[in-house]
Amino acid sequence: MRLNSDEDCAKVSQKTGFAIFELPESDFSTILPKANHFKPNEKGIYAKEDIKTISGLVHGKQHDDLIIVLENAETMNESAANTFLKTLEEPNDHIHFVFLVKNASEILPTIKSRAHNYYLPKNTKISDPPQIDSKTIAIAKQYLACKPEELPSFCGKIAKTKDDARGKALEIVDAAIQLLYKSYFVTGNQQFLHKLDSLIKAQE
Repeated sequence: MRLNSDEDCAKVSQKTGFAIFELPESDFSTILPKANHFKPNEKGIYAKEDIKTISGLVHGKQHDDLIIVLENAETMNESAANTFLKTLEEPNDHIHFVFLVKNASEILPTIKSRAHNYYLPKNTKISDPPQIDSKTIAIAKQYLACKPEELPSFCGKIAKTKDDARGKALEIVDAAIQLLYKSYFVTGNQQFLHKLDSLIKAQE
């Protein structure tokens, strides 16, 4: 999704209130450490009553951002999923749901269609630094810090590289994407998700 107007940004902001991340690692406790984490019940699933308990957190007025993380959310049964969908219909700009899953294909399509869906490479470990050289990381940070009016000049410099300019550009975008993922998982700042959408589109 390209962000070309305030209206586009508003649409992304609304949708990033709910995000699904398919991750290659099983230890989700280090991701969004300040969020409210929930795990499947003793039967290894999320049942309707479990979702009702979670939904209770979002009722009433919420003035500060509240991030609710459901680990292994693909274990949610259909009844629980329907209850969750009803919770999503109660808009609150300060409530953010995050599903951490090992297999996003097991999430019901009716839920996936209401979320931003993100997939990390299978060889990525959230706890590890990006496996990219420090020079490229530094350039990626400059790229992320660029103002819109500065991007043409920045991209022009990359295009003039003596090496494979396209390959170098892809390498920088990939590094920037990894930095955004890791920054979001540490801070929970929604702005990192907004930037991710445009960068993933650029990478594609």
